[in-house]
Amino acid sequence: MTMSKSIHLLSFLTVFCLFNLHAASALLADTATLVQARQPAGDDALLHYAAADTIELEQIVVTASKIPLSLRESTKPVLIIDRRQIEQNGSRNLGQLLNQQSGIRINDAFGSPANAQTLFMQGASGPSTLILVNGQPISDPSGTGGTYDLRLLPVNNIERIEILNGSQSTLYGTDAIAGVVNILTRSGDEGPVNARGQLSYGSYNSFDGLLSVNGTVDRRHSYTLNYQRRSSDGFSAAAKPNGSDTFGDDGFNSNSFFGKADISVTDEFEVSPFYHYNAFDGDFDAGAFQDADNTFSLNMFHTGLQAAFRRDRLNIHGSYSLTSTERTFSDQFGGSSFEGVFHNSDLFGSYAARPWLSVLGGFNFQQSSIPASGDADELSAQISSPYATMIVKGVHGLSAELGYRANIHSEYGYNGTYSFAPAYHISENVKLFGSLTTGFKVPTLNELFGPFGANPELDPESSRYVSFGLETFLLEQSMKLRAQYFNREIDDVIVFTFFDGFVNRDRQSDYGVELYANWLASGRIKVSGHYNYTDGELITTDEAGEELRQNNLLRRPAHNVGLQVGVNVTEQLFIRLDGEYNSSRTDLFFNPDNNFTSEEVNLDPYTLINLYTEYHFPEFRAIIFADFRNVLDSSFTEIYGFNTAGFTLEGGFRFQF
Repeated sequence: MTMSKSIHLLSFLTVFCLFNLHAASALLADTATLVQARQPAGDDALLHYAAADTIELEQIVVTASKIPLSLRESTKPVLIIDRRQIEQNGSRNLGQLLNQQSGIRINDAFGSPANAQTLFMQGASGPSTLILVNGQPISDPSGTGGTYDLRLLPVNNIERIEILNGSQSTLYGTDAIAGVVNILTRSGDEGPVNARGQLSYGSYNSFDGLLSVNGTVDRRHSYTLNYQRRSSDGFSAAAKPNGSDTFGDDGFNSNSFFGKADISVTDEFEVSPFYHYNAFDGDFDAGAFQDADNTFSLNMFHTGLQAAFRRDRLNIHGSYSLTSTERTFSDQFGGSSFEGVFHNSDLFGSYAARPWLSVLGGFNFQQSSIPASGDADELSAQISSPYATMIVKGVHGLSAELGYRANIHSEYGYNGTYSFAPAYHISENVKLFGSLTTGFKVPTLNELFGPFGANPELDPESSRYVSFGLETFLLEQSMKLRAQYFNREIDDVIVFTFFDGFVNRDRQSDYGVELYANWLASGRIKVSGHYNYTDGELITTDEAGEELRQNNLLRRPAHNVGLQVGVNVTEQLFIRLDGEYNSSRTDLFFNPDNNFTSEEVNLDPYTLINLYTEYHFPEFRAIIFADFRNVLDSSFTEIYGFNTAGFTLEGGFRFQF
């Protein structure tokens, strides 16, 4: 850390500690008292310091089964990021928020703010994790692996996030080999007209502004409208080789609009139309250690309708969504553009046949297409999938989920997946859980029909996932502990070969251990932490029938440790210290001085420490905050040949009226 940065940080901490010295005695006196009340609902929750949902067993989740269940009833471990936690991350983007969670690594979370970010769940590749928005899959058929760009989802519009690892293809279909991340958006608050907003500014001339208008017109109509503007001058994405000239900065600007209405047509029937548009423009460099004045634009809109009918023990849900993405690149070789369209329709119903038995059946249809352009014809593929699940709850302490999904693809034909997830409650607060599930990922349109190495005979990648673990609540349910082991095998991995193009050839084998803890130490102190161990290898068979094994979890650490400590110093003042450790990793460098031959390189381990603080002004319904990232100014590498941010500061305020 430079001397000037050290002085600024030390000055802040000194003033900060002196300002809050008067609260120390109150804090110590309160550490033995657990919070007994839940967080207030709506935006008023921002003006209270109490931690939300202290008894996590009773939190309701929907991602694990498509049926609302409490964490006590769920047979699968679900990680929840609630609205309060999201607010307590200042202006961090979605990738940086997810990067703090157990089992998830976001590659390039701390790189140039214009860079795309890749999500690794339990060591699996990015395209193996499915992103949901309000339970609906979103995808970009024109992108690599069909993955969706996390930069297009603004954090300020998220109510909560549910993270479920392990194959979820039986309920959610393709791409859910490693798990799903379900992002639930905000709805209208009480009262006909409410407004809230956020403004922040920080290092690299970074700006984040949000304005939202929302409300409940009457008991049948509510709405929310959000506009967000984000921009940054950034810094050079490519690292500068020794002796080279200064590289140019790579920044971005983004404009996002989201609108949603919730309409209760009757007491039993509700519809929710929505629309989301994002325009993202940025800079990118030519590659590792290579500066360039390249630019790109990324436009996306996601629109659709959700409907729900509820009567007694019967629930019926229907949804349709359209995701359209257009990407344009301008570099030293000229310009190029890509477009993808994704349709998703889902209809399912559940029936509580008994208090201990629920059944669910549904039908899902998806179509991916790349529109025609120039001399190229339209590329398109469809998949139709009926599915069914049975859930048994609490029969002599035993619960289980059993499901099957049949998939009919327009190109490769048929494949099926199943899931079996049992759980046994040794006591009210101790649960053993396990799962045996299969998953799949369909070949992308470019792999089937694209201009480079296409193979219309490709089969889907198929996976088998086994896990087991223990979850327990201690100290009057103020402490949650979870330990889990997993093993995942993916067959028919689609790889690109120089002579044959895309082929099904390899097998991927990954395994690991996750330890997770969350402790409400008192009404003012909350501590959470995790340890993840992940290892994996790619297995190929040579012409002689011999298996060749290669560790290939590039950029993914074998050991990852995360820790967060949040303290409500007073009713107005909150401080959180969070940090992470990542062990050494390997990466590939395609050396331009050696005909771009791939060379394996080692990336050093690193530790990051961040500090966040906010102060509430209840009388003004406002909060000021400051987010100090990488306070030790650690030098580290996420991708070989590319930069990461040093010490940065962003500060601002949130308000509502």
